[in-house]
Amino acid sequence: MQINYYQDASLLENYVDIHYREQDEEVRSLIAFLDAGQVITGRKEQISKRLFLKDIYYLEIVDRRCFAYLDKDVFQIDYSLKLFLEKYWSSGFVQIGKSLVVNLNRIDKISPDFNMRMHLILENGEQLVLNRAYKKNFMESLKKGRRKQSENH
Repeated sequence: MQINYYQDASLLENYVDIHYREQDEEVRSLIAFLDAGQVITGRKEQISKRLFLKDIYYLEIVDRRCFAYLDKDVFQIDYSLKLFLEKYWSSGFVQIGKSLVVNLNRIDKISPDFNMRMHLILENGEQLVLNRAYKKNFMESLKKGRRKQSENH
């Protein structure tokens, strides 16, 4: 892979473009690395804080507001679930309910429940219910994630 670096003092913001003929493992790894460093802004009371996507366990809509749940903290963010997924799906986020999105990288265990639902137990011990209407998409995303992991090792 050829890498070029350019410094331009007239830029208002740094940016990275990735050009590829085919999205092979090398390109996917680079995208995953760049996505892991992505940051959004969250608010709690009067304080704004930078949130790394990799630190977000799940998102939930409550009273038309979107909240990002971290290990032990919750922040309001200025996204709808649809917009967040459009922008950050490649970082491992998948919708599991009408008002829930989970970070696949933060799931510790999956246990079945009645009525074809499943419980997702996150690394911090929290449990989320996977709604059966979202199960097919979730399972496909999970398989893709496992395939990526096995290709990386």
